[in-house]
This record gives sequence, C-alpha cells and structure tokens, in this order.
Amino acid sequence: MDSIMLLLDEMEGYLQECNNLPFSSKVVVNMEVLYEFMADLRMKLPEEIKRSKRLIEEKDKIISEAEAVAQGIVEEAKRQAEKMLDEHEIRRQAIKEAEAMLAQTKQTADEITESAYDYVDSILAQSQKVMEDMLQNSEQQFGAYDQYMREQLDVIHGNRNELKRTDK
Repeated sequence: MDSIMLLLDEMEGYLQECNNLPFSSKVVVNMEVLYEFMADLRMKLPEEIKRSKRLIEEKDKIISEAEAVAQGIVEEAKRQAEKMLDEHEIRRQAIKEAEAMLAQTKQTADEITESAYDYVDSILAQSQKVMEDMLQNSEQQFGAYDQYMREQLDVIHGNRNELKRTDK
C-alpha cells in the first residue's frame, strides 16, 4: 500500500507543479505524464491485491492448522479420559475441557478470519477512497480522465461486494 501512496503523492506533487491557465483555476497537464501515473497505478494495485490474497491464504492455513491442533487435542483428551477410571465425573470433566479448548480455538480462528477480511476490506476501502479522491479532482480538471476513473471505481466496488459475499 505504501508504494501506491507514494505514487499518489508523486502525482499530487506533479499536479501542483503544473502551470495554471491565466484567469482560471485550471492547469495545463502533460497527458503522457498522467498516463504514466495511471499505468504505474495499474501495475501496483494488483500487487497489493495479491498481497491481500496471500494474507487470506496464510489465514486459512493458520485456521486449518489450529483446527488440526484442536482436533488432536480433543482426540488426545478423549483417549486420556478413556484410559482413566471409568468414573463418570472424571470423563465428563475431560470432555468438557476438550470442548472448551475446541471452542477457544474456533473463536481464535474466527477472530483471525475476521481480522484478515477487515484488513483486505481496509485495503480495498483505501483504494476506493484514493479512486474517489482522484475522481473528484478529475471532474474539475480532466474530462476524458473522468470516465476512466469511474470504471476503475466500479471494479473495486464489485471486488468489495464479492469479498463480502464470500465472507458469509
């Protein structure tokens, strides 16, 4: 995300350095430079999305490992309970503790999952915010650039909606 923010800072600096038209708030912009900024954004945004996907994959791996550990703990607790005296209270207590450990592990896995989705959503929200800010600026200065940014914003919005659907 830092590389995107740096690129946006560069773009903002460039726009601030552009010459103003006399008696107007409009500026003269070299479209080649602007297209270069857009190309860099197109390159860097997929990298951030890939990084987010890797985080989700890591989260899934951690959850799988946690569930396997929890399952192993539950199985071990059951084995130990069966080896103990056949007293009902001891067996019931061991099962209760194993279930509590499993519930705690599931809660931790759910928190990790939520955290990963929140992180991905925050990246997408930041990207959406950046695109919205750029869109507002483009409406004042660049007519043709306006249509391009709206299409990119729709893609990000669609990605967020799809992410929310997969979360449920």
